[in-house]
Amino acid sequence: MLMDSRYQIFIQVVQEKSFTRAAEILGYSQSAVSQAVRSLEKELGTALIERSREGISLTEDGKEYLPYLRSIIAGEEALQAKQREMTGLTDCVIRIGTFTSVSRNLLPPLMRSFRKEYPLVRFELLQGEYDSITADILSGRLDFGFVNPEFVSGLETEAIYSDTMMAVLPLSEPLAEKKSVSLKQLAKLPYILLDEGEHSVAMKAFQNLSLKPDIRFKVTDDYSILTMIRQNMGYSIMYRLTLAGFSEGVAVLSIEEPVKRTIAMGWRNYETLPLAARKFIEHIRTHAPEVLSHLEESGVNPRCFRQYVKALH
Repeated sequence: MLMDSRYQIFIQVVQEKSFTRAAEILGYSQSAVSQAVRSLEKELGTALIERSREGISLTEDGKEYLPYLRSIIAGEEALQAKQREMTGLTDCVIRIGTFTSVSRNLLPPLMRSFRKEYPLVRFELLQGEYDSITADILSGRLDFGFVNPEFVSGLETEAIYSDTMMAVLPLSEPLAEKKSVSLKQLAKLPYILLDEGEHSVAMKAFQNLSLKPDIRFKVTDDYSILTMIRQNMGYSIMYRLTLAGFSEGVAVLSIEEPVKRTIAMGWRNYETLPLAARKFIEHIRTHAPEVLSHLEESGVNPRCFRQYVKALH
């Protein structure tokens, strides 16, 4: 606890009706306690305590001031409690905007390791796409979020990794036997478009080559797309980290023209972020490279990914 204020010392004297007893309880010398009371009386411009043979008692002014001094102490104690809470991150909520590849693969091990150090911290994850996440950060609904810095404005951003898109085909598709496929070849097949909002990395790649893919479906949920591909409803272009551990029953091929996006953390103003959010961002900076390395090693191999997930527990 911080050093007791003269208000706290005064109240202790009043409660004990003794300078000596108050000094013993507080661990101060009697002269220090007397000096604190005199300092308070000087501040308020009046005597607060009367001394007599029977002991000490409050003056009339002391009685008038007493409830206000108790209120000051209550505020001091509340402030100290809040300081301990913030420093120890107790009863704190970290609000993060995210999307599937981050919320499924990157965040869980990072949240788990963070809560080992701060077990009382809580997380709220809000799924979205670049524009909605950015809007929620700017409005204050989120502390920070994961975005593609190419498509956002008004945020401070910090890149943490680059994610490559892969072609995902039904096993019955003849191209599934190949190791790689071109966007020109893919443009001729029925396409299940991963809905990324107004900014689609895959569609931009097609447009750069003046190609128009045959879009049959537009779907937001990555794992619904995988189910549709397994049922021979078309192919898709999906992020490598999204596929980790979920590539059974489909063919995953490299795309000859690399299709990538940069993933960054974004916030309005780092200095004004809540302490808990800043500490978790620092935790991400420190530990994300190790998590991403494991994910990259597991790649789209379900067995390797299961081994990695098992090792986390």
